[in-house]
Amino acid sequence: MRLTRSALRSLLLAATLAASAAPVHAQTQASYGQYLVVLDDSGSMDDTDPRRLVVLASLALAAGLEDGDQVMLAGLNELAAGEAAAPAFRSPRELLAGRDGEEGPRPASGERVARLGRREGRTPCRGALERARTILNAVADAGAPQTLLLLTDGACTGGSVGSAERWLQGLRSHREERFRFVPLIRQGGGRLDRGLGQLAERTGWVGETQVAFDARALLRAFAGVLSFSRGLRYDDGGRVGLERTFAGARAVRALAIAPGGAERIALQRVERGGEATAVAGGATFQGEQGWSFRVASLGPRETPYAVRTGTPGAEVLVIPVYGRLRVEAVVAPCGDAPPLPWTVERAVRAGQPACAWARLVGDAGESLVPGESFDFGLELCATSGCEAPSAMQPGEEGRFHAVLGDVPLGRHERTFRATGGALAFPVVTRRGFAAMSFGVHQVARAEAPETPIAEIDLGALPKPTPEQLSLVYTGSFPAGAQAAVRCELEGPAAGCVRCVPASERLALQDRMNVQLTVEATPFCAAASEDGALPFSAQLVLAPEGAAAEALPAHALPLRGELRHAAVEPLELSLLGGSVGDELGRVPAPASPTAVEAEIELDDDDLTLSVSVPERVRAEEDGRAPLSFHVEAGECCAPGTHEGVLHLRSGESVLDVPVRVEVRDPGFWVCPGQRILRWAAAVLGVLLLIWIVRGFLGPAKLRDGALLLYARSHERLLELRDGDDGWRQLKRFVETKRGFRRNAALHLGGRRAPLPSLKRMPDDGRIEARKGDGATLIVSGPGVERFTESKGWHELEPGEYPVSNRIVLKRGEELFLEFRR
Repeated sequence: MRLTRSALRSLLLAATLAASAAPVHAQTQASYGQYLVVLDDSGSMDDTDPRRLVVLASLALAAGLEDGDQVMLAGLNELAAGEAAAPAFRSPRELLAGRDGEEGPRPASGERVARLGRREGRTPCRGALERARTILNAVADAGAPQTLLLLTDGACTGGSVGSAERWLQGLRSHREERFRFVPLIRQGGGRLDRGLGQLAERTGWVGETQVAFDARALLRAFAGVLSFSRGLRYDDGGRVGLERTFAGARAVRALAIAPGGAERIALQRVERGGEATAVAGGATFQGEQGWSFRVASLGPRETPYAVRTGTPGAEVLVIPVYGRLRVEAVVAPCGDAPPLPWTVERAVRAGQPACAWARLVGDAGESLVPGESFDFGLELCATSGCEAPSAMQPGEEGRFHAVLGDVPLGRHERTFRATGGALAFPVVTRRGFAAMSFGVHQVARAEAPETPIAEIDLGALPKPTPEQLSLVYTGSFPAGAQAAVRCELEGPAAGCVRCVPASERLALQDRMNVQLTVEATPFCAAASEDGALPFSAQLVLAPEGAAAEALPAHALPLRGELRHAAVEPLELSLLGGSVGDELGRVPAPASPTAVEAEIELDDDDLTLSVSVPERVRAEEDGRAPLSFHVEAGECCAPGTHEGVLHLRSGESVLDVPVRVEVRDPGFWVCPGQRILRWAAAVLGVLLLIWIVRGFLGPAKLRDGALLLYARSHERLLELRDGDDGWRQLKRFVETKRGFRRNAALHLGGRRAPLPSLKRMPDDGRIEARKGDGATLIVSGPGVERFTESKGWHELEPGEYPVSNRIVLKRGEELFLEFRR
């Protein structure tokens, strides 16, 4: 049955709208499908299909699916009678164990195969469809495309199927535009039910609905259904004479059947030049009725190839899997094609020619090439309905292009449509672009100048070295225009990021280069609160002078995250009255940096200092060790003393709380040590006084005191100043005062001033007294004194005051006179 032209047009429009409305993220996922295959198991099938070739074709269809697909095989009467009431979808690798294993025979048997081979009853299409809808709705939450294949050997029994519209409205996947229905009836078996034909028409099937019940026809029909479920028409690609590279395919499978049976179906890959290579892998499944089939996994290649079999009577088909198809397109200034992928909008210059590029891709993300993948064309339309399409010119590697001509100023959209050839439905996308006069059209990194960027993600800062950005700006600008370049920071992180353009002003021209240095400050109090702080900034080009009226300012967003070690209180501990050195870990710069540290404490009895290396650099945890010296007075109050460690590097400051725990040292430290110190101080003062008094307290002889000596009394009386024997006492060291000892003139012993006196016993001395007085102290015999009244007489031991002078005699020949 064939559809009318009006119905086909409606179908294509619906498919176009569905494809254009599909979200991009859904289109880029690897596709999979749910297949419900309903086979006629009426009694008449024993006559029309005695060798169960329908079962062969259905198993071959399942073998051609991917592991992510799900398939359920059911009999028509089995479904209508409710024997298959629950969904029984299975992966092909479960239904055909060892499909992709080593070569060799395997039985195509099992409970499901046996059930499909039972033939009884009539052809209850209506009941089977109702049950099929229930099953499909039960698994619709998966969101996968659903395909229902219904095969009978003749007309339906048990009444008409009814309204296709009513049946489809009750099917969720149809409402979500992801349902396909294909009815197949044995050629010469009667007329297809009208309702089944309407169901096929509404879901887009335009192929034949009658099929001969021979192995080759059934295989090709089922291959057509499989291709249709993937948006394609089967075109015999991969057979000898129709070699393909299958560029852009996710997978390629070779499907071979041998109606007469074969232990191993031989497969060969044949290059276009005729060179043949055996295809490895893939078991050969054998049915009880004598037929067999084999599936082998291949893949796309750089050179075209075909697949053939050397087994007599075998038939080979090649089934590529491209996945969900989509069109990538872009409008850009004419010239070389923009780099792939074409997913980013580009600006063009108003009043100048613009060009469009497009390609068709599948799940692999690679370009599909006409003639190498399958036949198709690409069209460009000004409207979403594509009322007047223009063919795009094919280029190398599946890339199509077209010239749009001069584009007026403003925002524009174009529709790109892949259609024709082996495409069962058009694949449509719509792309917007802006035509600008003066202004920045594109920003890119210098290392990838053809890849436009809308923002720059700086990632995590700080980094060991500053981030150096080199950007290329393209656009059109008035002659002589200049702009100021500045970096605008926003939010609480504004003071924690340095964003410095290499030049604060530049001349505006096409493909100008802007250099930018971005780095985090060594410290950031806002980021250290939680350890992380997102930040955003803008690199602004602000036109100046007359250019400011013709050009808008351009802002390129910058974003990133500041990651500094979180501030935690620095905990130190020591015993009161003691001194300690401890290591503390504090947040530090990511690169070696000069850091100043200052500590502020609230207690005068506690001293805390920090030793900072010349360069400080953070370790893996974002912190660096610093050495702290702590001194606690013996009477420093026990408990926690709080302070602040101020870390500074340039204008960057971070305050770290400091807690010093002072433990009670006990009485013998405070006040014991303080009492001991005061007692020692008092004793020291007293000792000093005693020592000073010991030196300054003793009396001294008058400076003018004289000592006269001679060998006779007469000679002593004749002595005058200047004579030998006329001496001042101060010339004699022995007569000076000592520590706690008055000055004295010893009349004998080692302290006597004259050699002749030193030989005499120390039994007398003249000792100074306070007030410049003197006293003669006699302690033994042998000291004689001369007075006018008594003459020479020996003095008894005792003390004799000396008024002004005294004359003494020692021995027989030494006469002395002391004058004070």
